[in-house]
Amino acid sequence: MVTPSVFATYPDADALADAAPGDLEALVHSTGFYVAKSRNLMGMARRLADNYDGVVPGGMEDLVSLPGVGRKTANVVRSVALGLPGLPVDTHVGRLARRLDLTQESDPVKVETDLNPMVPAAERGLFSLLLILHGRRVCPSRSPRCEDCVLNDYCPSSIV
Repeated sequence: MVTPSVFATYPDADALADAAPGDLEALVHSTGFYVAKSRNLMGMARRLADNYDGVVPGGMEDLVSLPGVGRKTANVVRSVALGLPGLPVDTHVGRLARRLDLTQESDPVKVETDLNPMVPAAERGLFSLLLILHGRRVCPSRSPRCEDCVLNDYCPSSIV
């Protein structure tokens, strides 16, 4: 929700890198941890401006070298913004992958490593998004609605 105003105020990496911290903090305040986020956004923008001519790189190693960018965020950027393979693993993806017996791992990087060979590269971002939506709507952590699940015939965790 804050992204449009951030991009309107700071249209490129140089502008964001040179932001007044208090002004950026005011824009991202509603997201929580706004001081750290502002510092990371400005650091990320400075590195983009200085090392990548203001262009977001596509390589995983390059992305995770940016301040505030971890593997999940890098996979989101790759799959959503850049059209590259990327399988973001959040709590929903990890939980559903374990419930479906696709992995036994709890570490998101290990979950990603287990899932990647199972999903065509071009479909990894969509796969992640579908698991996230399914986890929110049908298969939440505390009270999965197995009776409403289209996977209940195949899911080893189904209670129906």
